[in-house]
Parts: sequence; structure tokens; C-alpha cells
Amino acid sequence: MYPVLRPSVNRRHLLTLGARLSLANFASATIWPHSAAGQSGLIEGYADGDGVRLFLVHGGEGELMLFLHGIPDSWTLYMSQLAEFSRDHMVVASNLRGFPPSDQPEAVEAYAMSRSLGDVHALLRHFGRERCILVGNDWGGYIAWVFASAYPSCVERLIILNAPHPAIFLREIRNSAAQIQASQYERDYNSAVAAYPSWYNYYRADPIKVPSSIADAAHTEMPDLAARYFADAAEAPATTSLRVDVPTLVLGRDGCTIHDRAPAICRAFDCRNLYLSKTRAEHLAIVKSGAVSNEVFSAGRKRFKTLDLPR
Repeated sequence: MYPVLRPSVNRRHLLTLGARLSLANFASATIWPHSAAGQSGLIEGYADGDGVRLFLVHGGEGELMLFLHGIPDSWTLYMSQLAEFSRDHMVVASNLRGFPPSDQPEAVEAYAMSRSLGDVHALLRHFGRERCILVGNDWGGYIAWVFASAYPSCVERLIILNAPHPAIFLREIRNSAAQIQASQYERDYNSAVAAYPSWYNYYRADPIKVPSSIADAAHTEMPDLAARYFADAAEAPATTSLRVDVPTLVLGRDGCTIHDRAPAICRAFDCRNLYLSKTRAEHLAIVKSGAVSNEVFSAGRKRFKTLDLPR
């Protein structure tokens, strides 16, 4: 039997904590001490991903709940949530490729979306599961949107934290001067010279490139997201429409702009007829500061489990 985590005294572990740490700290493996897992009752382990070895922690029993962290971050982002949900789920959180002690391949193409999708499939296989409740924050949310759209039979329910649907983000960085300005940091990741952190390669491999201006966007070729995401995918997608048709809970910032570095979610619902079934989603706008506390996450959990969603 797996050890069951107990909720900590301080339940206000913020999901956005990692964003407040410096990039210099995130470049070091010491930011993810193995002792964090042992002290919380989680079991450490490794799984063979899509050509890489992934570090992970797990605990609890029941339906699988798989957590994907953002950039730059680690599994420790979810420590409070792992404690909460392990009471009645099997919880798994891995370090994405590029974040030690998971492997850090040097090749840019090793960070393409198809490789990340393969890693999610590999984690399911590692635990002998065909389906999961998939949770993604920031870049992990980006991966989760695409995975749920392409492999709906593998996703029981989808929970997105502060990550726009990629098609909506593409629209914004081609049409919104404010969003283009706010996303200029991505251009720095794409133009960085070695040596740079391996996780920069997620941006370098991504087909969505931030232009310097709207005028620049007008002269930039529109990428075929589906063609790029699923090129050379180890598992053939059930659909390449990018439409998400599984029960979905979205936790995002209050307000309807995505001009922050960590975009809000509600703009994704501007085009939900195209990318997200109205009858299968609920959007919860969280505190204006953008900090999503464990209490709110847990409240969303209860609300999510009682949603009358068609299956």
C-alpha cells in the first residue's frame, strides 16, 4: 500500500510560487532536493519517458491524478495539492524533461511537443493506467491542452492552471500589441547563445514564435500547430483538431486579459466553440493577484467532482 499524505498545517501553498524564484536558482539542481519527497511521505522514482528518464514522486491510491508543472519549475510546485488529493487518488508528479534530476537532452528537437506528449503516455504506461485526471500549470498546461485534445480516451478530466489554449495564444501574439510586448521575453529565450538552461529549448522548439511587433507578425508565416505538434509522435492522435472535448476545469486569474507572463485563462473561452465544448467546461476566475491557493484549488476540486457534465 502506498503511504497516504496528510494535509499540511499551512494550506496556502501558492501554485505560482515558482515564478517568484530567480532563473539563476532554477538553473541549479539544488532547487529540487530529494529530501522534499521523503519528508512529505511521497515515494520517489524514475520512469522511462520518450527517450529520456523522468524523475517522479507518487503517493496515495485510487484514480490516477497526473500533475505537470510549468517553466521554470519542478514537481514541488504541487506539494500541497499532492497532500490534498492523495487522500482519495493516486497522485503522480514528475519533473519535466530538462529539469533535473530528470534527463536534460541538449538537442532542441528533444523538446518538441510530440516528445512531451510521449512523456505523458510513458507515465501512464509506467503506472499501468490507461486514463488519468490531467493537471497542468503554465507550460504543463500547454502540454495538457494538446494531450487532452489529441488523446481524449486517456483523459478522464482536465484541470488547467494559468495556461491559455495554444491556438488562442497564437491569435493574441499575432493581433495584440500588448500581448506581443508582454511576451518579448520569449524572444530572448530563442536568441540566447550557449550555454543556456536546457529548458530554453521548449521555447526554441515551439512553433509559436513571438514577433517583434504586429507589423512583424503580418510578415510571419502562420504555423500549422497540429502538423508541428504531432509530427513524429510516438502515439498517433485520435484527432488533430486541437478541440478539447473532455470535462474541463480551468483555474485562472480574475479578469480577461493575458498580458501577464503567466496568462489568464478566460480569453481562451473567447473561442470555446472552436476549441472547448461549452457543456464540458467550467471556468473559475481566481483572486486578482493571480495567486491560486490550495484552499481555492480544493474548492474547485469539490465543485469539479459534482459538475453535471455529459460523458
